[in-house]
Amino acid sequence: MQQSERKAFAKINLSLNIFPERGPRGYYKVRFVNTSISLHDQVKIKKARAPGIKIDEPTIEESENLAGRAARLMFETFELGGGLEISIEKRIPSRAGLGGGSSDAAAVINGIIELYGLSVSIDERIKLASGLGMDVCYCIVGGLCVVEGIGDMVKRLPWNPPTLDLLIATPEEKKPSTEWAYSILEEDGLGREYSRLEALLEGLRQSDTRSIAENLYNDFEKFVFNHYPVAADLKRRMLELGAINSILAGSGLSVFGVFKEPHIQEQARMALRQEGFWCETARPVE
Repeated sequence: MQQSERKAFAKINLSLNIFPERGPRGYYKVRFVNTSISLHDQVKIKKARAPGIKIDEPTIEESENLAGRAARLMFETFELGGGLEISIEKRIPSRAGLGGGSSDAAAVINGIIELYGLSVSIDERIKLASGLGMDVCYCIVGGLCVVEGIGDMVKRLPWNPPTLDLLIATPEEKKPSTEWAYSILEEDGLGREYSRLEALLEGLRQSDTRSIAENLYNDFEKFVFNHYPVAADLKRRMLELGAINSILAGSGLSVFGVFKEPHIQEQARMALRQEGFWCETARPVE
């Protein structure tokens, strides 16, 4: 095999719970319910004769390019020879809470394993990914999962992804980084809505769209909204435009809404685009 081409799916957190307790590396302990969504980047990985790793991704600075770091990690860990050319067609907004960079990195890890015929278990892949970022651990697995520990414990749920009509919207503003978002958290305001997680899981088990929508939760939301009112305003607009519910995506600044009627979803998409937001529809995927 000389080339591997993969879809790097965006992710959303249906429930994002952060606990004041910190793990041995100083990270907060978490419990998330994540799902991959149909919005995706396209990642192509091709063997090359010339040594070295060439990344064709002009929209991301080298210091932020997780895909390049993932490729170098794989070459060093498995002592791979030759060269590699990676091209990424970006569709997921960067630094928007949708896991685009992490998904690209996971696609590179999984793609290199496929390309070179390596025998690497899921647990081993997650361990490799943990050196790049906790969202990369989830993206290695993808689909509907519970994520625990410090983000490095990923377990697939035994149900199909929910049937949700989603609208994702992103303002022009960009938060500094995910690390920044963690730095603004106040411990006495974390982990207070954990009971809603069980209701969400029951809604997922029963494929109950309204129950799922009503129990969406994100511990980052109130802290990020304090620093970026534009995200709070975007959530308010999503609800005004007919969403059953709307929450911050990951650590932001994207917001997503769940819609019951496709025509209302489309009207909301057109309205938000006219207001200057990047906006796209999506659905959960395996």
